[in-house]
Amino acid sequence: MRSVNLTVLVAVLLLSMGAWAGKTTDRARILAVEAGTNGSLWVLGEDKLHRTSGNDRQSVSLPEAAQGMQALSLAVSVKGTVYIAGKGLGIYRSTDDGRSWKKIGTGAPGNGVNAVVAHSTLKNIVYANSPGEGIFRSENAGESWERVDAGPQEPILTFLHSKMEGSMETGWLFAGTTRGVARSMDCFCFWSDAGDLRGEVTALTYDAEAPMNVYGVVRDTLYHSADGGESWSRTAAPDDVNDLAVVGGELYAGTSNGVFTQTGMEWAKTDG
Repeated sequence: MRSVNLTVLVAVLLLSMGAWAGKTTDRARILAVEAGTNGSLWVLGEDKLHRTSGNDRQSVSLPEAAQGMQALSLAVSVKGTVYIAGKGLGIYRSTDDGRSWKKIGTGAPGNGVNAVVAHSTLKNIVYANSPGEGIFRSENAGESWERVDAGPQEPILTFLHSKMEGSMETGWLFAGTTRGVARSMDCFCFWSDAGDLRGEVTALTYDAEAPMNVYGVVRDTLYHSADGGESWSRTAAPDDVNDLAVVGGELYAGTSNGVFTQTGMEWAKTDG
């Protein structure tokens, strides 16, 4: 009997340790990272959101409806307005660094949004993609929306607005699709392939201080373009990258094991 009880006790302890380890892993999983104002970095996990700036770290609560979701999109405007979106969630906005949230876009684009991005220079313009419906734009920080484009031929998984030179309007949209990277001026004149990168692009970012530098993740492999998406080269990356952001010229990766930053060709885990 003592032997049986001991076996049961050991089994319970092992299960408890496994469950605890699993929870630790879940808490470390990063869904999105995004450059904020004044050199800050926003980091979005499954149940938390925080902003870091130097040695200062501020944690804020997610909207209750967003807690525990496995796929969320994060955007921060040049004014500091924070947007969170996800399929089935819709879009939420915070104008006070995440202390309070308001649901926006309850009409169009509705709850089907899978990606949201803020304009790179204009504080009140924000874009949202709704699969099967197209790209929507708001010029008043999300209070009202209009459908502006069907998007590229392939479904959009992630996208960004860039202030790269050469646009006939106010910038460029880069879309990570199921086929590669597509690019269009924000007049939505024409979508074309950004180079020959092929595969599902699950993360995409650019360097606002050097806009020709674009980064994308395809099948857990990181690629870099130094010419605005004309050509791409493979570069080192941590495992399981879910999102990318560039802050102050430094590349950050939100992964299933936390936040990493790149120094040269090496990656190091950071408190992010």
